[in-house]
Amino acid sequence: MRNSKGVIQGLGLLGLSITGALILQPHGNVASATAGTSKTGSATGDSINYEFGTIQLKVTETNGKITAVDLVQAGATGGREQAFRYLVTDSISANGTSFGNLSGATYTTDAFKQALDSAISKIS
Repeated sequence: MRNSKGVIQGLGLLGLSITGALILQPHGNVASATAGTSKTGSATGDSINYEFGTIQLKVTETNGKITAVDLVQAGATGGREQAFRYLVTDSISANGTSFGNLSGATYTTDAFKQALDSAISKIS
């Protein structure tokens, strides 16, 4: 009986510790959840030359959300130009470059992400 009382008390303290951690945790994320939400405008990024062509994008943001990605230059060889429509859709859905590479178009995806980052960085 004595051992079970100690175990129950120990579990109670563990429960309080976990509850305290859960209550405190969101406070650290408040700033990052709201950071960058005030950007509104559009900008054209730098041209990115890569093995299969050149990519340059114009990005439009409203209240920190990407609403349009326009292809200013979109050169690609070997059928890779077909990737652009998917990359535009993926970048708008992800609100940035946090999306996976397209199979068979890894270099094109990487160059597109560089061009996207360049355009996003120029929006004030």
